[in-house]
Amino acid sequence: MMTHLHQQGMNVEGDFTIQDCSVSSSAYMRHLCTMFIADNWLWLVAPVALCAVLAIWIDVRFVIVAMMVLFIALPMVLALLYFYYGLSPEARWSIMEKTVTVDEQGITLSFTDERMKTHVIGWDDVRDIIGKDDALLLMLSGKCYTCLMLPASVVDPDVTQALRQFTTKVH
Repeated sequence: MMTHLHQQGMNVEGDFTIQDCSVSSSAYMRHLCTMFIADNWLWLVAPVALCAVLAIWIDVRFVIVAMMVLFIALPMVLALLYFYYGLSPEARWSIMEKTVTVDEQGITLSFTDERMKTHVIGWDDVRDIIGKDDALLLMLSGKCYTCLMLPASVVDPDVTQALRQFTTKVH
């Protein structure tokens, strides 16, 4: 995929366009699951640890319960995470090939697929910007883990700083 970055000034008033960008659905879900597990690791580890302690003190059969929690319940939680967040419009916006235009009004997503409508995300909808090694996550208002993901290959540090300036200007 060929990516181009056209910039007309990197100050707060300047706007810029990122053409032909998308992320894979596996990368989107990997970052989403990482955020979810980082926030909820205690609730995921506690039942397994409790069953391990009960297996040592009371009955060895609690190891079977711990394995059921680990291999049946945890994948079901991740499946619910997938259906709740992975099939959201924001996930679709991230994985579809698009041209992203950033200006004073917000972030305009123009999709190459003619079935998708152009969408504008206002700056008041962007809660936070999180930089990862392979992506830039624009955390959006709404559900807890709702984000627009841009690949790191098209976002350099100047673009990240300009996005942060736009975001802090509104908030």
